Amino acid sequence: MNTFNNHTFVICAYKESKYLEECIKSLKNQTVKSNIIISTSTPNDYIKNLSIKYNLEYFVNLESNGIGSDWNFAVEKASTTAYVTVAHQDDIYNETYTENIIKTINKYNDIIMIFTDCKEIRNRKISKKEY
Repeated sequence: MNTFNNHTFVICAYKESKYLEECIKSLKNQTVKSNIIISTSTPNDYIKNLSIKYNLEYFVNLESNGIGSDWNFAVEKASTTAYVTVAHQDDIYNETYTENIIKTINKYNDIIMIFTDCKEIRNRKISKKEY
């Protein structure tokens, strides 16, 4: 399976994050492709130009009432698929993330939510601390 059409990564972008393009690249480089969109409540040319560069749909929340409102708006924009990953603009995903999500979904037929592990990158080094 090279594509998983029932999943969307929605990137929550805020202002001009220097990590946004790295996040996009990590999602584009998945071993199994899925949908990717960008959502923001702080529209600007930087985010818009990256959405154009990577051919991603771009949604603007004009009625933001804080981060919870922004995340709800983002998830709503991804509602055409059964599964959504809210990707923060400074998240970098392992290239097999989607592949592993599919394996988990297929293992449990009644799954509604998946929590994954992460590692922090500080000073360009992956921290030894795991969560």
